[in-house]
Amino acid sequence: MSAVSSWQATQLEADALLQLNYCYVALVSFWLYDYILCMSDAVTFIAESRWGIGTFLYLACSHLPFAYLSLNMLVVFQPDAPFPLCRSYIIADIYVGLPIMICAECIFLLRAYAVWERERLPAVFAIVSIIAYLVPIIVCLQEFTSSVSGECWIPGVIGYLDKETSTRVYVVYGLLAVAELHVLLFLLYRIANGYGGWGIDNRLTRHLMLHNLLYCGCGFAFSLSVVLTTIFLPFPVAHVVTEFQVVVQTVLVTRMHRVFWRSDRVSCGINTDTSLTTWMAATPDVI
Repeated sequence: MSAVSSWQATQLEADALLQLNYCYVALVSFWLYDYILCMSDAVTFIAESRWGIGTFLYLACSHLPFAYLSLNMLVVFQPDAPFPLCRSYIIADIYVGLPIMICAECIFLLRAYAVWERERLPAVFAIVSIIAYLVPIIVCLQEFTSSVSGECWIPGVIGYLDKETSTRVYVVYGLLAVAELHVLLFLLYRIANGYGGWGIDNRLTRHLMLHNLLYCGCGFAFSLSVVLTTIFLPFPVAHVVTEFQVVVQTVLVTRMHRVFWRSDRVSCGINTDTSLTTWMAATPDVI
């Protein structure tokens, strides 16, 4: 009887985890809906903005999710795929998602650097910070992908992670949360001191603060959710939360970038040669 009960419990858990595939389909639908809805604004931004580093980061954030979500769908719709192929999809998915998050963070970092009026010391600080966060994240992800195992028919890993593998997840998402807070503080320090007219009375800096606070809060909430679901629930649930984090934050950063571009044009004039959205500090518009 105990063997039958155990088998039934395992089957129920497997059936419940299989339902997570609907979450992946819903996530793809959400992203496609937003992409199509905002296509007109995106084309206007690409055609009329002054191209720079921020523009290329925007393009990466807006188009890499095609590959990211496609890899998930390959796993969802190929439940009988050999495990080595499934594992390759999952690893590729991880290493496509990472550049998306990096590009999103760099957009906010470049904005903060523009407020610092492209001084050399903040540039060095920003580059060192990126390397300091990126290296341990890549190392942890590499160790994670080398240790995962499980069935193919659910993206991620079936069951609970062992302590060592879970620790790597905690480190990765802890570093992501700290990096987002770091960028926020990098901006707030400059605004609090009001150098170069970039004080709290500046309309553009108020928009920057609002965007950074919203993005940082969203990232912290998702990172905490990933950690908690990894602790208390089977890892496929945490994997779904991770997928939603990448897509939702991508939608946020692309929308914010376009909104700020429009606000920047109002501040500086449509034909201006300088723009915060292209990593060049616009003339402060103090109101």
